Amino acid sequence: MKILLLAPQPFFEVRGTPINVRLVATSLGQLGRQVDLLVYPHGDTVDIPNVTIRRVIRIPGLPKAPIGPSLVKIVYDMFMMIQAFWALATGRYDVIHGVEEAGIMAWILSKIFRVPYVFDMDSHMTDQLRYSGFLGNRLILGVAQRLESSAIAGAASVITVCPYLTDVATKYAAPDKVHQVEDIPQAFPAPPEGLTAASLRAELGIEHDAPVILYTGNLEKYQGVDLALEAAAEVGKTRPEARFVIAGGNAGQVERYRAMAGILGVEKRVIFTGSRPLSHMPVFHDMADILLSPRLGGTNTPLKVYTYLATGKPMVATALPTHTQLLTKELALLAKPERMDYSAAILLLLNDKAMREEMGRRARLFVEEGFNHDSFRRKIESAYAAIG
Repeated sequence: MKILLLAPQPFFEVRGTPINVRLVATSLGQLGRQVDLLVYPHGDTVDIPNVTIRRVIRIPGLPKAPIGPSLVKIVYDMFMMIQAFWALATGRYDVIHGVEEAGIMAWILSKIFRVPYVFDMDSHMTDQLRYSGFLGNRLILGVAQRLESSAIAGAASVITVCPYLTDVATKYAAPDKVHQVEDIPQAFPAPPEGLTAASLRAELGIEHDAPVILYTGNLEKYQGVDLALEAAAEVGKTRPEARFVIAGGNAGQVERYRAMAGILGVEKRVIFTGSRPLSHMPVFHDMADILLSPRLGGTNTPLKVYTYLATGKPMVATALPTHTQLLTKELALLAKPERMDYSAAILLLLNDKAMREEMGRRARLFVEEGFNHDSFRRKIESAYAAIG
Protein backbone atom coordinates (compact mmCIF):
# COMPACT_ATOMS: atom_id res chain seq x y z
CA MET A 1 0.00 0.00 0.00
CA LYS A 2 1.30 3.43 -0.96
CA ILE A 3 0.09 6.43 1.03
CA LEU A 4 0.20 10.16 0.34
CA LEU A 5 0.35 11.71 3.82
CA LEU A 6 -0.45 15.43 3.86
CA ALA A 7 0.71 17.22 7.03
CA PRO A 8 0.34 21.02 6.85
CA GLN A 9 2.99 21.93 9.43
CA PRO A 10 6.70 22.65 9.59
CA PHE A 11 8.33 19.24 9.95
CA PHE A 12 10.05 18.17 12.03
CA GLU A 13 9.50 20.43 15.03
CA VAL A 14 9.29 19.55 18.71
CA ARG A 15 5.64 20.31 19.34
CA GLY A 16 2.35 18.46 19.42
CA THR A 17 1.10 17.92 15.87
CA PRO A 18 4.49 17.39 14.17
CA ILE A 19 5.37 14.86 16.89
CA ASN A 20 2.09 13.06 16.27
CA VAL A 21 2.68 13.13 12.50
CA ARG A 22 6.09 11.56 13.04
CA LEU A 23 4.51 8.81 15.16
CA VAL A 24 1.87 8.12 12.51
CA ALA A 25 4.41 8.05 9.67
CA THR A 26 6.77 5.83 11.68
CA SER A 27 3.97 3.40 12.51
CA LEU A 28 2.84 3.19 8.89
CA GLY A 29 6.44 2.54 7.80
CA GLN A 30 6.82 -0.18 10.43
CA LEU A 31 3.61 -1.76 9.15
CA GLY A 32 5.19 -2.07 5.70
CA ARG A 33 3.38 0.82 4.01
CA GLN A 34 5.25 3.11 1.62
CA VAL A 35 4.60 6.70 2.59
CA ASP A 36 5.19 9.99 0.77
CA LEU A 37 4.97 12.63 3.49
CA LEU A 38 4.23 16.12 2.13
CA VAL A 39 4.97 18.90 4.65
CA TYR A 40 5.80 22.61 4.80
CA PRO A 41 9.29 23.73 3.70
CA HIS A 42 10.58 24.54 7.19
CA GLY A 43 11.71 22.08 9.85
CA ASP A 44 14.42 19.57 10.63
CA THR A 45 15.18 16.59 8.41
CA VAL A 46 14.52 13.23 10.05
CA ASP A 47 15.01 9.71 8.74
CA ILE A 48 11.93 7.44 8.92
CA PRO A 49 12.10 3.96 7.33
CA ASN A 50 9.73 3.51 4.36
CA VAL A 51 8.87 7.23 4.47
CA THR A 52 9.94 9.80 1.87
CA ILE A 53 9.66 13.38 3.06
CA ARG A 54 8.64 15.86 0.38
CA ARG A 55 8.31 19.57 1.05
CA VAL A 56 6.04 22.30 -0.28
CA ILE A 57 8.03 24.78 -2.35
CA ARG A 58 9.62 27.52 -0.25
CA ILE A 59 8.08 30.92 -1.02
CA PRO A 60 10.68 33.75 -1.05
CA GLY A 61 9.94 36.25 1.70
CA LEU A 62 7.26 34.09 3.35
CA PRO A 63 8.21 33.14 6.93
CA LYS A 64 7.71 29.86 8.70
CA ALA A 65 4.06 29.20 9.47
CA PRO A 66 3.29 30.01 13.11
CA ILE A 67 1.25 27.82 15.43
CA GLY A 68 -2.47 28.21 14.77
CA PRO A 69 -4.45 29.75 11.88
CA SER A 70 -2.69 32.43 9.84
CA LEU A 71 -2.46 33.93 6.37
CA VAL A 72 0.98 32.32 6.01
CA LYS A 73 -0.62 28.93 6.61
CA ILE A 74 -3.28 29.59 3.98
CA VAL A 75 -0.61 30.34 1.36
CA TYR A 76 1.36 27.19 2.16
CA ASP A 77 -1.86 25.15 2.16
CA MET A 78 -2.64 26.38 -1.36
CA PHE A 79 0.75 25.20 -2.58
CA MET A 80 0.38 21.92 -0.68
CA MET A 81 -2.91 21.32 -2.49
CA ILE A 82 -1.25 21.99 -5.87
CA GLN A 83 1.67 19.66 -5.14
CA ALA A 84 -0.63 16.95 -3.79
CA PHE A 85 -2.72 17.19 -6.96
CA TRP A 86 0.42 16.81 -9.08
CA ALA A 87 1.62 13.84 -7.01
CA LEU A 88 -1.69 12.05 -7.50
CA ALA A 89 -1.82 12.94 -11.19
CA THR A 90 1.67 11.56 -11.86
CA GLY A 91 1.88 8.68 -9.38
CA ARG A 92 -0.20 5.83 -8.01
CA TYR A 93 -1.46 5.99 -4.42
CA ASP A 94 -3.82 3.69 -2.58
CA VAL A 95 -4.76 6.11 0.22
CA ILE A 96 -4.63 9.85 0.90
CA HIS A 97 -4.07 10.64 4.58
CA GLY A 98 -4.85 14.25 5.53
CA VAL A 99 -3.94 15.77 8.90
CA GLU A 100 -6.05 18.65 10.28
CA GLU A 101 -7.09 20.98 7.40
CA ALA A 102 -5.41 18.61 4.94
CA GLY A 103 -8.35 16.31 5.69
CA ILE A 104 -10.42 18.71 3.59
CA MET A 105 -7.75 18.64 0.88
CA ALA A 106 -7.89 14.83 0.97
CA TRP A 107 -11.68 14.90 0.63
CA ILE A 108 -11.49 17.09 -2.49
CA LEU A 109 -8.63 15.10 -4.03
CA SER A 110 -10.46 11.84 -3.32
CA LYS A 111 -13.41 13.02 -5.39
CA ILE A 112 -11.10 13.88 -8.29
CA PHE A 113 -8.85 10.80 -8.26
CA ARG A 114 -11.22 8.19 -6.75
CA VAL A 115 -8.75 7.32 -4.00
CA PRO A 116 -10.01 6.63 -0.44
CA TYR A 117 -8.83 8.97 2.27
CA VAL A 118 -8.19 9.13 5.99
CA PHE A 119 -9.16 12.25 7.94
CA ASP A 120 -6.67 12.63 10.80
CA MET A 121 -8.22 14.96 13.40
CA ASP A 122 -5.46 16.24 15.63
CA SER A 123 -7.78 19.12 16.50
CA HIS A 124 -11.21 20.50 15.69
CA MET A 125 -10.47 23.13 13.06
CA THR A 126 -13.75 24.99 13.40
CA ASP A 127 -13.12 25.44 17.13
CA GLN A 128 -9.57 26.63 16.43
CA LEU A 129 -10.81 29.26 13.98
CA ARG A 130 -13.52 30.41 16.37
CA TYR A 131 -11.38 30.64 19.51
CA SER A 132 -8.36 32.17 17.79
CA GLY A 133 -10.43 35.00 16.38
CA PHE A 134 -8.71 34.50 13.01
CA LEU A 135 -12.09 34.33 11.28
CA GLY A 136 -14.69 36.58 12.85
CA ASN A 137 -17.26 36.39 10.07
CA ARG A 138 -20.04 33.96 11.03
CA LEU A 139 -20.83 33.16 7.40
CA ILE A 140 -17.22 32.16 6.67
CA LEU A 141 -17.06 30.15 9.90
CA GLY A 142 -20.22 28.37 8.82
CA VAL A 143 -18.66 27.48 5.47
CA ALA A 144 -15.53 26.18 7.23
CA GLN A 145 -17.67 24.02 9.53
CA ARG A 146 -19.62 22.63 6.56
CA LEU A 147 -16.39 21.74 4.74
CA GLU A 148 -14.93 20.05 7.81
CA SER A 149 -18.07 18.05 8.61
CA SER A 150 -18.43 16.93 4.98
CA ALA A 151 -14.80 15.80 4.89
CA ILE A 152 -15.29 13.82 8.11
CA ALA A 153 -18.47 12.22 6.80
CA GLY A 154 -16.89 11.11 3.52
CA ALA A 155 -13.70 9.60 4.95
CA ALA A 156 -13.00 5.89 4.70
CA SER A 157 -11.49 6.19 8.19
CA VAL A 158 -11.30 8.99 10.76
CA ILE A 159 -8.50 9.15 13.32
CA THR A 160 -8.97 11.19 16.50
CA VAL A 161 -6.58 11.78 19.40
CA CYS A 162 -9.00 12.19 22.32
CA PRO A 163 -12.62 11.59 23.42
CA TYR A 164 -13.77 15.13 22.61
CA LEU A 165 -12.69 14.77 18.97
CA THR A 166 -14.20 11.28 18.84
CA ASP A 167 -17.54 12.76 19.90
CA VAL A 168 -17.23 15.41 17.18
CA ALA A 169 -16.33 12.86 14.51
CA THR A 170 -19.20 10.49 15.36
CA LYS A 171 -21.69 13.29 14.74
CA TYR A 172 -20.82 13.03 11.04
CA ALA A 173 -19.24 9.61 10.46
CA ALA A 174 -20.38 6.11 11.35
CA PRO A 175 -18.89 5.03 14.71
CA ASP A 176 -17.13 2.03 13.13
CA LYS A 177 -15.16 4.43 10.91
CA VAL A 178 -13.86 6.50 13.85
CA HIS A 179 -10.67 5.32 15.52
CA GLN A 180 -9.28 6.98 18.64
CA VAL A 181 -5.48 6.89 18.54
CA GLU A 182 -4.19 8.74 21.57
CA ASP A 183 -0.73 10.25 21.78
CA ILE A 184 1.99 8.49 23.74
CA PRO A 185 4.88 9.77 25.87
CA GLN A 186 7.59 11.42 23.84
CA ALA A 187 10.85 9.51 23.44
CA PHE A 188 14.02 11.51 24.09
CA PRO A 189 17.64 11.02 23.03
CA ALA A 190 20.11 10.23 25.79
CA PRO A 191 21.24 13.34 27.72
CA PRO A 192 24.72 14.71 27.03
CA GLU A 193 27.46 13.25 29.16
CA GLY A 194 27.80 15.18 32.40
CA LEU A 195 24.33 16.74 32.32
CA THR A 196 22.54 15.70 35.51
CA ALA A 197 19.81 17.14 37.66
CA ALA A 198 22.48 18.48 40.03
CA SER A 199 24.51 20.11 37.24
CA LEU A 200 21.35 21.59 35.71
CA ARG A 201 20.38 23.09 39.06
CA ALA A 202 23.84 24.63 39.30
CA GLU A 203 23.59 26.01 35.75
CA LEU A 204 20.23 27.61 36.48
CA GLY A 205 21.27 28.91 39.89
CA ILE A 206 18.84 26.77 41.86
CA GLU A 207 19.80 25.63 45.37
CA HIS A 208 20.24 21.86 45.67
CA ASP A 209 17.30 21.55 48.10
CA ALA A 210 14.93 24.11 46.55
CA PRO A 211 11.70 22.59 45.19
CA VAL A 212 11.33 22.93 41.43
CA ILE A 213 8.00 23.40 39.65
CA LEU A 214 8.47 22.82 35.92
CA TYR A 215 6.60 23.77 32.75
CA THR A 216 7.84 22.54 29.37
CA GLY A 217 6.49 23.41 25.93
CA ASN A 218 5.76 26.34 23.67
CA LEU A 219 4.72 29.67 25.15
CA GLU A 220 1.64 30.38 23.07
CA LYS A 221 -1.17 32.20 24.89
CA TYR A 222 -3.44 29.16 25.14
CA GLN A 223 -0.81 27.27 27.18
CA GLY A 224 -1.60 29.35 30.25
CA VAL A 225 1.90 30.50 31.17
CA ASP A 226 0.27 33.67 32.55
CA LEU A 227 -1.56 31.47 35.07
CA ALA A 228 1.68 29.72 36.01
CA LEU A 229 3.35 33.08 36.73
CA GLU A 230 0.40 34.26 38.80
CA ALA A 231 0.58 31.01 40.75
CA ALA A 232 4.30 31.59 41.31
CA ALA A 233 3.46 34.89 42.97
CA GLU A 234 1.02 33.21 45.35
CA VAL A 235 3.21 30.18 46.09
CA GLY A 236 6.12 32.49 46.86
CA LYS A 237 4.24 34.06 49.77
CA THR A 238 4.53 30.88 51.84
CA ARG A 239 7.24 28.92 50.00
CA PRO A 240 9.68 31.60 48.81
CA GLU A 241 12.40 29.00 48.22
CA ALA A 242 10.35 27.30 45.46
CA ARG A 243 11.56 27.90 41.91
CA PHE A 244 9.41 27.84 38.79
CA VAL A 245 11.27 26.77 35.64
CA ILE A 246 9.73 27.58 32.25
CA ALA A 247 11.48 25.54 29.54
CA GLY A 248 10.53 26.46 25.98
CA GLY A 249 9.50 29.36 23.78
CA ASN A 250 11.26 31.65 21.36
CA ALA A 251 13.22 34.74 22.35
CA GLY A 252 10.32 37.14 21.91
CA GLN A 253 7.96 35.02 23.99
CA VAL A 254 10.55 34.59 26.73
CA GLU A 255 11.13 38.34 26.95
CA ARG A 256 7.41 39.04 27.11
CA TYR A 257 6.86 36.61 29.97
CA ARG A 258 10.03 37.70 31.72
CA ALA A 259 8.60 41.22 31.74
CA MET A 260 5.36 39.88 33.20
CA ALA A 261 7.32 38.06 35.90
CA GLY A 262 8.94 41.39 36.78
CA ILE A 263 5.55 43.09 37.07
CA LEU A 264 4.37 40.30 39.39
CA GLY A 265 7.55 40.54 41.46
CA VAL A 266 8.61 36.94 40.81
CA GLU A 267 11.58 37.52 38.51
CA LYS A 268 13.91 35.87 41.06
CA ARG A 269 11.66 32.85 41.52
CA VAL A 270 10.93 32.12 37.85
CA ILE A 271 13.67 30.89 35.52
CA PHE A 272 13.17 30.98 31.75
CA THR A 273 15.47 28.66 29.82
CA GLY A 274 14.13 29.21 26.32
CA SER A 275 14.07 26.29 23.92
CA ARG A 276 16.40 23.46 24.91
CA PRO A 277 17.47 20.30 23.03
CA LEU A 278 15.24 17.25 23.33
CA SER A 279 18.09 15.36 24.96
CA HIS A 280 17.94 17.77 27.92
CA MET A 281 14.29 17.11 28.71
CA PRO A 282 14.77 13.92 30.79
CA VAL A 283 17.15 15.86 33.03
CA PHE A 284 14.65 18.70 33.42
CA HIS A 285 12.02 16.15 34.42
CA ASP A 286 14.41 14.48 36.83
CA MET A 287 15.17 17.84 38.45
CA ALA A 288 11.48 18.69 38.94
CA ASP A 289 9.33 18.03 41.97
CA ILE A 290 6.07 19.09 40.31
CA LEU A 291 5.06 19.43 36.64
CA LEU A 292 2.62 22.01 35.31
CA SER A 293 0.07 21.96 32.51
CA PRO A 294 -1.82 25.25 32.98
CA ARG A 295 -3.45 25.16 29.55
CA LEU A 296 -6.43 27.48 29.15
CA GLY A 297 -7.60 26.74 25.60
CA GLY A 298 -8.09 23.90 23.18
CA THR A 299 -10.02 20.65 23.33
CA ASN A 300 -7.42 17.98 22.57
CA THR A 301 -5.26 16.50 25.32
CA PRO A 302 -1.78 18.08 25.28
CA LEU A 303 0.90 15.63 24.18
CA LYS A 304 3.08 16.81 27.07
CA VAL A 305 0.56 15.29 29.50
CA TYR A 306 1.43 11.76 28.37
CA THR A 307 5.13 12.57 28.73
CA TYR A 308 4.58 14.08 32.16
CA LEU A 309 2.69 10.97 33.32
CA ALA A 310 5.57 8.75 32.21
CA THR A 311 8.09 10.65 34.37
CA GLY A 312 6.53 9.47 37.61
CA LYS A 313 6.34 13.07 38.83
CA PRO A 314 3.06 14.63 40.05
CA MET A 315 1.22 17.12 37.85
CA VAL A 316 -1.01 20.12 38.44
CA ALA A 317 -3.35 20.67 35.47
CA THR A 318 -6.32 22.91 34.82
CA ALA A 319 -9.71 21.30 35.38
CA LEU A 320 -10.80 21.80 31.78
CA PRO A 321 -11.90 19.21 29.19
CA THR A 322 -8.47 19.40 27.51
CA HIS A 323 -7.22 17.58 30.65
CA THR A 324 -10.22 15.97 32.32
CA GLN A 325 -11.01 13.74 29.33
CA LEU A 326 -7.85 11.82 30.27
CA LEU A 327 -6.78 12.79 33.78
CA THR A 328 -8.53 11.89 37.02
CA LYS A 329 -7.88 13.09 40.57
CA GLU A 330 -5.83 9.92 41.12
CA LEU A 331 -3.43 10.86 38.29
CA ALA A 332 -3.07 14.62 38.78
CA LEU A 333 -4.31 17.55 40.81
CA LEU A 334 -6.97 19.26 38.73
CA ALA A 335 -7.47 22.90 39.66
CA LYS A 336 -9.70 25.68 38.41
CA PRO A 337 -7.90 27.91 35.89
CA GLU A 338 -7.75 30.67 38.47
CA ARG A 339 -4.81 32.18 40.32
CA MET A 340 -5.78 31.14 43.86
CA ASP A 341 -7.07 27.64 43.07
CA TYR A 342 -4.14 26.73 40.85
CA SER A 343 -1.55 28.00 43.35
CA ALA A 344 -3.34 26.17 46.19
CA ALA A 345 -3.00 22.89 44.28
CA ILE A 346 0.73 23.48 43.80
CA LEU A 347 1.15 24.25 47.50
CA LEU A 348 -0.78 21.13 48.47
CA LEU A 349 1.69 18.98 46.55
CA LEU A 350 4.70 20.96 47.75
CA ASN A 351 3.71 20.33 51.35
CA ASP A 352 2.92 16.61 51.01
CA LYS A 353 5.81 14.47 49.78
CA ALA A 354 3.86 11.23 50.25
CA MET A 355 1.09 12.53 48.00
CA ARG A 356 3.63 13.54 45.36
CA GLU A 357 5.24 10.11 45.35
CA GLU A 358 1.96 8.16 45.26
CA MET A 359 0.44 10.32 42.52
CA GLY A 360 3.58 10.01 40.42
CA ARG A 361 3.62 6.23 40.87
CA ARG A 362 0.00 5.86 39.76
CA ALA A 363 0.55 8.18 36.79
CA ARG A 364 3.54 6.25 35.51
CA LEU A 365 1.75 2.91 35.83
CA PHE A 366 -1.30 4.26 34.02
CA VAL A 367 0.62 5.46 30.98
CA GLU A 368 2.94 2.45 30.82
CA GLU A 369 0.00 0.06 30.66
CA GLY A 370 -2.07 1.81 28.00
CA PHE A 371 -0.02 4.29 25.99
CA ASN A 372 3.10 2.99 24.28
CA HIS A 373 4.52 2.51 20.78
CA ASP A 374 3.03 -0.98 20.35
CA SER A 375 -0.47 0.17 21.28
CA PHE A 376 -0.17 3.22 19.03
CA ARG A 377 0.91 1.11 16.06
CA ARG A 378 -1.92 -1.39 16.64
CA LYS A 379 -4.47 1.43 16.65
CA ILE A 380 -3.09 2.86 13.41
CA GLU A 381 -3.23 -0.61 11.86
CA SER A 382 -6.87 -0.93 12.95
CA ALA A 383 -7.70 2.45 11.41
CA TYR A 384 -6.23 1.32 8.09
CA ALA A 385 -7.87 -2.11 8.25
CA ALA A 386 -11.19 -0.29 7.97
CA ILE A 387 -10.15 0.90 4.51
CA GLY A 388 -9.44 -2.56 3.19
